[in-house]
Amino acid sequence: MKTNDQDLMLFYFGYQTFIKTADDIIEQYDMKRQHHRFLFFISKLPGITVKDLLQLMEISKQGSHETLKTLKAKKLIEERPAEHDRRMKQLYATTEGKALIDKLNKAQLELFQTIFDEEGADWHAVIEAFAAKRPGYEIISHFKDKKKSD
Repeated sequence: MKTNDQDLMLFYFGYQTFIKTADDIIEQYDMKRQHHRFLFFISKLPGITVKDLLQLMEISKQGSHETLKTLKAKKLIEERPAEHDRRMKQLYATTEGKALIDKLNKAQLELFQTIFDEEGADWHAVIEAFAAKRPGYEIISHFKDKKKSD
């Protein structure tokens, strides 16, 4: 696959738009992106162990402590001992946690649907539509005009 700097910049801005959609919602609950990621995987993989969650997310136990503590304190997840080994802790989203992840997912999926409805399935058009929603996109938009003239 041949790529150029514009593709990388478009992807960066497109990703920022996608993430910002959920970030704006999760901030209303006094949480951050990491809480969203934890809650997402815990709700989609009920019963995942802390060890497996950390491996999946590629983070250390030390890096997860505060996030898990916050999610438990807000009653978005619960921790239960595994039936096969009581020393292992399994994580589950609560009803409130599932409702929040559904809200976050819905916002991101609606954004995707809107852009696909407007742009079709062309990757460049879709990622550019995501990117164009970011304030910094104007700074790199000249790359598109340059590419057309090359």
